[in-house]
Amino acid sequence: MPKDIGKTLKECRIASKMSVKEISDLLTCKGFKASESTIYSWENGNSQPTPGALLTMCTAYGIDNVLETFGYNGYNEDGSIQLNLHEIEHIEKYRNLDDPGRSHVDTVLQWETDRMEQISDLKSRTAFVKEYPSLVRDPDADYLKPQAAHARTDIEVTEEMIQNDDDIMNDENF
Repeated sequence: MPKDIGKTLKECRIASKMSVKEISDLLTCKGFKASESTIYSWENGNSQPTPGALLTMCTAYGIDNVLETFGYNGYNEDGSIQLNLHEIEHIEKYRNLDDPGRSHVDTVLQWETDRMEQISDLKSRTAFVKEYPSLVRDPDADYLKPQAAHARTDIEVTEEMIQNDDDIMNDENF
């Protein structure tokens, strides 16, 4: 769901540690009409910047993904995919590839999809372990540790028995 543009602009400006005067000066220098009162008007939702001014502010604030920052997640309200310019460029490049090229891209895309699923599965398992620790086997539990052979204490062990055990341990066919 789209976010309030003015509120988001203000949050981004504050996060980038820029003053209203600094952003006003930058925009004015770039040819936009943007006094300090204009910036406040945009941030309070009383008016909106032009697309050029908005993109200039986004660059100044260090915003890499403008759509995501302002609440657009790549889907339309009906759930259909809304492509951004970068995605459209990828599709156009893909369409210009020959069959081997598309096969390579498909292979790499599948590898990356599988990798992300593994990461997601790992995060899910980690979350499950944290929420239900009693249902997960403890790898350090005593019942999982191997028990080494030890001398019997219920009988008297003779030299002959020790020799027999040693012979068995040294027999490569055993």
